[in-house]
Amino acid sequence: MNYTRISNSYLSETVLQNLLSNRSKLVDLQEQISSGKRIQKPSDDVVASISVLSAKNSLEKIDNFLKNISTAESELNITDSTLSSTVDSTIDARSLILQAINDSTGPEQLSIINDQIKQIIDNVKSLANTQVSNKYIFGGFKTGASPFEEPVPLSGLSVNGEIEYTGSPDTNYQRNVEISDGVTIAMNMDGKKIFGEYYASDWDSNPLTLDTLDGEGLLKTLISVANELENTPPDKNILRQNLDSLDSNLSDIQNAQSQVGGVLSRLDLTRNILEDNKINLKQMKSNAEDIDITKAISDLQFQQTALQASLQVSAQIIQPSLLNYL
Repeated sequence: MNYTRISNSYLSETVLQNLLSNRSKLVDLQEQISSGKRIQKPSDDVVASISVLSAKNSLEKIDNFLKNISTAESELNITDSTLSSTVDSTIDARSLILQAINDSTGPEQLSIINDQIKQIIDNVKSLANTQVSNKYIFGGFKTGASPFEEPVPLSGLSVNGEIEYTGSPDTNYQRNVEISDGVTIAMNMDGKKIFGEYYASDWDSNPLTLDTLDGEGLLKTLISVANELENTPPDKNILRQNLDSLDSNLSDIQNAQSQVGGVLSRLDLTRNILEDNKINLKQMKSNAEDIDITKAISDLQFQQTALQASLQVSAQIIQPSLLNYL
């Protein structure tokens, strides 16, 4: 029969390795319990670590989308409120024009009506220059300066109370924001289409030729009415034509309101979907990395007992050595 001789140094190294292994397991369990996480480093569980990283990236994207939605909702809610106020002003102007058309309305009353129309024009201009967080919301990409202002006077034709739109062109006004993967929405409306403008235009950049009137929309209608009411007497047929134009302007504003409402509904729906996805991803991430605290405490107690037993046994094994015989 052959016998293998086991040296004291080999025995000591083996015992020490077992002690260090038990101690390492105990430390790992203590770290897991203190952090609440099963995975302390990717090598602990490569597959689960990949799932956790993927969930973190998705959650970060969702948080960015939710932030974008919140920003868009804030601006669109202000837009909706502004359009509602514009509708009210337009309805007030319509009522005043009807009074001006009435044959029983005298010169003094017409003057009062004109003053009220001018106040409405100032109010509409102020609404058109509405800001959110110091940004003008109806100027397209040009958010740093008021988009509706009085133009520089020209040498030729002029119009009382001119207001010109100086924001982004109607072909490139949309400020888009991403609300989910590959999905964007415009968070602003076409200010020129909603409010219009009316001013004397230097159509050929030649000061020697007569300038022409240029304009459209609500402001053109209101300024035209105010200018006609300056005449004595005003041409009521022109006022009636402007009344028809005002009805068309009102319809455009209400259509814009409907568009804003539709976008707000879409944002609300998208936010709810993202919030649900966020809950699911958090649960998936938790399942992959969080510990079962009850099991972990039980394992810790077992490992503490195992380490104590190892220490006691090791002391008995290592104790007999050459030194005891010297």
